[in-house]
Amino acid sequence: MSDQYTYPTYAKLIHLGMAFFGVFAFLTGEFAEDGITSNGYLLHSYLGLSLASVMLIRVAIGFTNASALSFKKWSPFSKQQRQYAIDDFRTLLTFKIPNRERHDGLAGLTQTFGLLIFIWMSVTGTTLFMLGSEGGSNIFEYVEELHEVGESLIPIFLALHVGAVILHTLCGKPIWRKMFNHKSR
Repeated sequence: MSDQYTYPTYAKLIHLGMAFFGVFAFLTGEFAEDGITSNGYLLHSYLGLSLASVMLIRVAIGFTNASALSFKKWSPFSKQQRQYAIDDFRTLLTFKIPNRERHDGLAGLTQTFGLLIFIWMSVTGTTLFMLGSEGGSNIFEYVEELHEVGESLIPIFLALHVGAVILHTLCGKPIWRKMFNHKSR
């Protein structure tokens, strides 16, 4: 099942953009503490705005027929998906790796979690950037708190995602090669 798919070049580039801009925006978040006139704020902001651009492209492609990234066959909150996730968890308890399609089971839930967090961070970060000169307003403070909630979820997602890739590799199914293989569909 899951060994039968590949990722086209555009999907790899979007993944790379999400990974690069998302991780580096996260890592430079503390630099933004010095205010909107600091270079750290600008670095963090521009990395975040770049992530927002990639997320906009990712979501737009999700509504097309592009099979690798389409949302059409991806229903992360369906009853079937919950059952797949439960089955995948049971499979992991037997020290085996679940074999699913690219957006099914625990893999699909992890991907959904990551997309939602990156969208959350993109929307709240862009809003903060646009409100930048209104640093003392109640709206700014509220959106800033929402942004910080997302900030605390990023390490959880990265641990799940990177951990799953490492686990697959250790079990002889190096799925990371699908994203880094130079051959594309």
